[in-house]
Amino acid sequence: MTIHAGRRTFIKTTAMAGIAATLPVAGRAGRGAVMPAAKPGTGPKHLLLLSNDPKNYEGWIATVQSAAGKNLRVSSLKVDYQKPDEIIRVLRTQQMDILLLCLPHRTFNFGSLYDAMGDLRAPVIVLSANPDLIPIDANLVASLRGNGANVRFALSRDQAADLVGIVAAPGILQDHRAVLFGKPFDSTTVPARNLTEDKVYRHTGVKMEYRPLAELASQYRSADETAARKEMQRWKKEATEVVNVPDETILDACRLYVYLRAMVEREGLSAVSMDCLGFTMSPDPILPYPCLAFARLRDDGITAACEADVCGMLTSMFLERASRKPSFMCNIMSLDASGSKILLSHCTSALKLNGPAAPPLKYRLHNYHNFGKGVVPEVAFPLGKEVLLGGFSKDLKSFAAWPGRIQTQLQDTEKTTAADGTPLNACANTMEVKIRDAGRFLQNINGLHQVMVFGDYTKTIGDALYGMNVSLVGPAEFNPPA
Repeated sequence: MTIHAGRRTFIKTTAMAGIAATLPVAGRAGRGAVMPAAKPGTGPKHLLLLSNDPKNYEGWIATVQSAAGKNLRVSSLKVDYQKPDEIIRVLRTQQMDILLLCLPHRTFNFGSLYDAMGDLRAPVIVLSANPDLIPIDANLVASLRGNGANVRFALSRDQAADLVGIVAAPGILQDHRAVLFGKPFDSTTVPARNLTEDKVYRHTGVKMEYRPLAELASQYRSADETAARKEMQRWKKEATEVVNVPDETILDACRLYVYLRAMVEREGLSAVSMDCLGFTMSPDPILPYPCLAFARLRDDGITAACEADVCGMLTSMFLERASRKPSFMCNIMSLDASGSKILLSHCTSALKLNGPAAPPLKYRLHNYHNFGKGVVPEVAFPLGKEVLLGGFSKDLKSFAAWPGRIQTQLQDTEKTTAADGTPLNACANTMEVKIRDAGRFLQNINGLHQVMVFGDYTKTIGDALYGMNVSLVGPAEFNPPA
C-alpha cells in the first residue's frame, strides 16, 4: 500500500534526524559511475540529503523522519554544487535508498555534474530552492534522467516530503514469497535466463523458490478428498453450462487447487506458478490442467501465474496488490493500429475481477483447447469495462501500463475462428480491448503476456514503481478511451 507523507500530516517533533558534515574535495570521478544502493528488506530506508546549507533543513528533516517513523534513516551532508567531483565521491562512498538533492538558490550551471552521476540505482528527488526561476534546475533533472536516473522534481518542501514518504514506505511486494514449479528461469514458453532469485529480490523484494514439477505431481493427490469434491460441486453448480467435461476431470483439477491452497496457507506464500505448458501438451500429463485451480486461487487473493513466467508473475502480484482485485493474465494475440485495438486471449481467468466483495462473473466450463482433455472456465467479461494492462520489462527496470476498455468478447471457443474470421487459438477467454496509442503500445510490449485488472490505478502504481526505482512507460494520455 502506498503511504503519502505530506507535511500537513507530520507529527511535530524537535528530535534531530540528520547528521551534518563537511566533506573534503574528492578526486575526479568517471562518467557513468555506479552508486552503491542499499539492499531491500535490510532495515529502514536510508535517505541521503545533499545541500550547501544543512542547518537550513534540520527542522524539516526532523518532521520528515518523524512522519516516516522506523521506515526511514536520514543523513544530511554538506556539499558544494560547484564541485561535482566532491559530490560524486560522496555518492560512491554512501549506501542509500533515496537521494535528495536540495539545490542552491542561485547557479548558472552545474558543470560536469550533468553527466557524471550515471546510474544512481536509487530514486532521486531534486528540490528546487527557487520555484519561481527553475530553468537551470530543470536542466539538471533532465540530464540526470538522460543518464538513467529515476528522478522526480519537487518545487516545495511539502512536495519533496510527499515523495520521500512514497519511497520510504515498505515496497508493495517487499518480502512476499512465491513458489514456481519447473526448471529455474527456464519456462517452456517464457524463459528468463537473464534473471536470478537474487536479482528478482533486489528489484522487487519478492523471495522466489523453484521446485520440480515432479514433486507437485507426487503430492497433489494427498489433498483433502472431501474438500476437493465440495469444490467440484461448487464449480458445476455455479457454471451456466458444462460442455463435454467429465466429473473426474473437474475433480482432479479441484484436488490440485485444494493442495495448492493448503500449501500457500501452510508456507505463508503470496504466489504460485508452474510450467504448465511443459506438460499440458503431453499425451500423458503428469498433473491436472491447472486452469480451474489458478482461477480459484486468484479469487482467494493469491497470485497464480501461468507458464512459470517470472515477469508475468511479478506483474500479477504487483497489479493485484495495487488494485486489491484479481487479475487476468493473457496472451497478446494481435494489434489493430488503425482502430487502436488489441486482441487478448487465455484459458483461465479469475471470476471476481470486480473485487473480492463483488459477485463472481458468469462462466461456463469446457475442455482445454478443444483437445478433449482438462477443464477451463470461459468467463463472461463485461463489455465497456475500464481496464488497466501492465507488464514488467524483462530486466525489471521498467513497467509498461496501458488503460483500455473491453470492446467485444469472442465466446465460441469450440471453433478455431470467430464468425468474422478472427483467429481464436481456441483459448477460452478472448476479447478485443480498445487502448490509447496502439502504435506506442506495440513498441513497448514487454512480452507475450499482458496482465489486466479492472479499473484505473495509474497514480497508485506510478508511486509504487517510483519507490521500487522502476520507470513507468505508458501512452501520452492515461485516461481510458471511450
